Amino acid sequence: MNISIRPRDALVILCLALCVYLAFLYPWFMNWGATPSEQAMQLPGDELMHGATHYFTRAITINASASRVWPWILQMGQERGGFYSNTWLENLTGADIHNAIAVYPQWQHRELGDWVRLARPNLLWGAFANFSRTRIVALEPGRLIADIPTRFVLQPIDANTTRLLLREPLPSSTQTRAVLAVTWNPAHFVMEQRMLRGIKERAEGIPLVPLWLIWVARIGWLLAFSLFAQLFVSVPHGRLWTLVPFTLGVLIVWFTRDWNAAIAVFLAVGITLIGFVTLGRHWWPPYLIIAIVVVNVLLLAPDPYIAIGILVGLFPFALLCLMFAVGVRQHRPAAR
Repeated sequence: MNISIRPRDALVILCLALCVYLAFLYPWFMNWGATPSEQAMQLPGDELMHGATHYFTRAITINASASRVWPWILQMGQERGGFYSNTWLENLTGADIHNAIAVYPQWQHRELGDWVRLARPNLLWGAFANFSRTRIVALEPGRLIADIPTRFVLQPIDANTTRLLLREPLPSSTQTRAVLAVTWNPAHFVMEQRMLRGIKERAEGIPLVPLWLIWVARIGWLLAFSLFAQLFVSVPHGRLWTLVPFTLGVLIVWFTRDWNAAIAVFLAVGITLIGFVTLGRHWWPPYLIIAIVVVNVLLLAPDPYIAIGILVGLFPFALLCLMFAVGVRQHRPAAR
């Protein structure tokens, strides 16, 4: 198979993408939604940062009163109402998180020192038990709570408008911040941005994504899943390699009952394995380009599940249309 993307070209694209990321995307998403004055102002709970000089602030405007926003925040947690974020990404690890679509009275009580579970306690056989929870260290009902899993501050604008801010400290070490800038921070932003939007859509009672668009994305994911499942069968030794993504998908469904996450892990692992099986060492250049596209969709899309679902569905849909057109042409009676 001829691959038009050479390693040198892929590295050039990677360097350009990294420059754009550091110059534009990183400064934008680290203080996403927060005004310069909000980034500089003192917020309740700043005293908990123990003199930290580096931090980030993110914010969103919610067209609802603070009293309507607060209950959604209070019931957050893996064992409660979830985190209103991208569960399909969270559950790739088997975290077993499910987002609530209603306020539950039994989850409206929190106290200082309470533990907030971030994932199921037996995740990876308990290897991350100490890292899968956080503790509430500050609580002012209706105004401030930390850490759940971050520090939330509610600032009423008027009777029907609230600014929801979150603030977190950054490491004091320049080297550590540099490493986090290209590893943890992008993934953290993807989840926190969707969490803020998830709180907003619930408090306002207006869904972020219309139902019809959700179904379009689901069809796209299923089309892509069907296509790559057939590719596995067609490539040499593909049926044996299918066991890897299939087993991972089954484990995800077993622990979380999240079919979206299972399909996502099947495609992510499946695309990688098909590349290595069919192209060998020539696979990494196109895979690098695919990874860059996916990362940018995750960073820029309000709901990456919908955006990626539509994108990955376009290729198999176009392929099916092409096959249909070719089939029609082949069976068309010859002109006399």
